[in-house]
Amino acid sequence: MRGALRSLLFLTSLFVTCLGLLSLTACSDDLPPPTYSGDPFTDVGELMQTTVNARAVALQKHDVTRYRLTLDPSDAGLIDDQQVYFDNLEQLPIEVLRYRVLTDTITLVEGSEDYWAEVVLALKLKGYDAAAVRTRDRFLFTPSEDGRHMLISSTTDYQWEADHPGNVQPWDLGAVQVEERAGVLGVFDDYTEDSSGEVLDAVSSGRGDVRAVIGDDDAKPADGVIVYSLQDPTFLRGLANQTVGDPDRADGLTIAVPVDTRTPGKGAASYRMFLNPRVLDQTPLVIGRLVRHELTHALLGARGRGAPLWINEGLAEYVSVRPLPPAKRRLPASALSVGASATDLPGEAEFAGPDAEGWYAVSWWVCEYVASAYGEDVLLLLLDRLQHGADQAEALQAVLGITSSQLAQRGVALMTTTYDR
Repeated sequence: MRGALRSLLFLTSLFVTCLGLLSLTACSDDLPPPTYSGDPFTDVGELMQTTVNARAVALQKHDVTRYRLTLDPSDAGLIDDQQVYFDNLEQLPIEVLRYRVLTDTITLVEGSEDYWAEVVLALKLKGYDAAAVRTRDRFLFTPSEDGRHMLISSTTDYQWEADHPGNVQPWDLGAVQVEERAGVLGVFDDYTEDSSGEVLDAVSSGRGDVRAVIGDDDAKPADGVIVYSLQDPTFLRGLANQTVGDPDRADGLTIAVPVDTRTPGKGAASYRMFLNPRVLDQTPLVIGRLVRHELTHALLGARGRGAPLWINEGLAEYVSVRPLPPAKRRLPASALSVGASATDLPGEAEFAGPDAEGWYAVSWWVCEYVASAYGEDVLLLLLDRLQHGADQAEALQAVLGITSSQLAQRGVALMTTTYDR
């Protein structure tokens, strides 16, 4: 019967479209229904678009009945997985949610009436994103039994996803618990939910501590801060090239979320934080310091992009310890030995090597030296002068009047004087 009625894809009228899949609410809630051209793939694409429009409205209105009408009812596993996704998005403060089918990616599955197509999701979280974040996925569509609609029969194509890493958010991967408090949105799972209160407290108080040092720059993408803490490693594996630091080694990460990964010129929609679950059993002192480090990256946003790692990471460490009394500002065990061998400021190779922890500390104390000798405003001025790949020697001479080697030596000397007792 499905094959015989499949021809209705070319004959379905605007009236039938409105009374079919979208009958639960007025057609005015959605994009205009399709006008058929006679091109089979165009017609299929328009029916797909109608389906994803209905899905978007259902998600925004928390209408689970309408949401399920867009899914292939014959696949119980799909229904269960998509219910998890619905429950996840229901917890988010969604301002914009819309889908667009990329009709030039529609592919007929050989020997069937099913079609794969790439779909763009634009999702903006109110108070947290400066613009809607556009991500791509690949959906499988199948005709309904009466041939009038296209239903989503899969949202997973493992090979396609492997070829497009870094394209998912935590709520795409499994059940999450979302908590919100005073401009902080926390995304947790069953393993980390018990620590949500401590994390949200640390981020809430940390925002004020960080802004007291770096200021409240009008260029920041949004006021709110999003923090993730998830046990599932799948999310971390997809963060290649999106973080400051190595996802596998880091206790915390700052994630620049682009408006669109395929058009880098559009910039970042927001900067989000990830806290590795292994740190959640640490003391509030340790968690607070880590949170302030990552918040510094997040709240600076694009400021300092392209500046050397030593000032970006050194500044984040410098800011992270400001609320602590000097006696509580712990230094890594390797810092003094690494500092003793330092002849210049560290580069990317040092931060990627086995002594990275020591180089973080050296960079921190270089920033301590600049702030103590010249003032915090000069430290931030130096960050600005070094961004966008500026010549380091010229910037140091113009702002501080010294060489990079001299700056490294003076930072190490201050660190050694402070701790080698």
